[in-house]
Amino acid sequence: MKVSDILRVKGGTLYTISPDERLEVAVQTMAQYDIGSLAVMEHGELVGMLTFRELIETLATNNGQLGGRIVRTVMDDHPMTCPRPNSNRCGP
Repeated sequence: MKVSDILRVKGGTLYTISPDERLEVAVQTMAQYDIGSLAVMEHGELVGMLTFRELIETLATNNGQLGGRIVRTVMDDHPMTCPRPNSNRCGP
């Protein structure tokens, strides 16, 4: 599946969050927009991805609490990227 296919199905809006934002804000944003992930952006650059997977792992290992943690502490900091929209050469 190509990135363009995913955007066509999911919509063209990219939802982002700062790596220094609290996880509670990420959860609120994801719930508000009914989305399963946020691109983590810093100074205009992609620095990570935050998905339900990271949030569930955090809750599971911390007795159901987010504990004031920030996005940077749990995000995937090596997300797979593609150099251009129709490229077949993707990687971390």
